[in-house]
Amino acid sequence: MSRKYQIWNKTDNIITPIGEVLTPAQWKERHPVANIMDVVIGGGAVNGSHCMIYDAFKEMYENVIDFSDCTTKQEVLDKIQEYEETPSPEIHISDETRIADALEDLVVLNMPDEE
Repeated sequence: MSRKYQIWNKTDNIITPIGEVLTPAQWKERHPVANIMDVVIGGGAVNGSHCMIYDAFKEMYENVIDFSDCTTKQEVLDKIQEYEETPSPEIHISDETRIADALEDLVVLNMPDEE
């Protein structure tokens, strides 16, 4: 599995999706929070495709992913990637439910207007 996210080491150049190559100083100027906090960037060659504070990024997923077995920040990012790439199960709505919903809608539409 190729990595979709990584923690920026604050020394590598950043390549943006438009092909711009930024030095660490230029990236820190554009994203000042990278000076004081860990930031998540994209994985692979175009690593400037994503930039977000690590703690905020992890917090977005804490209600749906169990990170208790993760010992490193990269393991957390790998688990997030795995979650994003796992298709969610399809929800099957029975014919009876769809018909009941349609009948309820018809009843509401035919109710007299309140004055």
